[in-house]
Amino acid sequence: MKTPHEIQYEAFAAETAYYTEQHAKLYADFADNLIADNSFSIVYEGVAHACYTPITIDAAPHLKCYILAPLAVLPEYQGQGYATRLMEEAEKQLNADAIFVLGDPKHYSNRYNTPHKVGFPVETQAPVECWFARELTPGTLSELGESTSSISGPFADPLMWKEPSEQI
Repeated sequence: MKTPHEIQYEAFAAETAYYTEQHAKLYADFADNLIADNSFSIVYEGVAHACYTPITIDAAPHLKCYILAPLAVLPEYQGQGYATRLMEEAEKQLNADAIFVLGDPKHYSNRYNTPHKVGFPVETQAPVECWFARELTPGTLSELGESTSSISGPFADPLMWKEPSEQI
């Protein structure tokens, strides 16, 4: 079975239209650092991997919330539902109130479609239209209103919140 590092590296290395080998190494090392920092790590059926890192919603620090990243599926298994099934399994295990993800709308906007007013935990130039949430406890985000958020550990590195073209 492949390690989380191998899954992350191989998946990002195969996406040559958008990422370079340097990105693949950066994201695989990032996953390793998140795991070492006790982020939740899940390998699904040996072909998909993701990390879920706690995020604090400053107006409601009692909520159990996470950021999903990085998420990778081995190239030969992409488009077959492995990422969706990984996310479903992670959501069961985490028992979270909400999960956030900064990502491409074509990958995340269907599943992570809860309207919210939670700010990024790190200063970033990323478009707010790419900052998605999935409410798992009904009313968690709709009742919250506007809030800042915070995060610690490897995910607090501003480099990880930049566009891929600015990371290398």
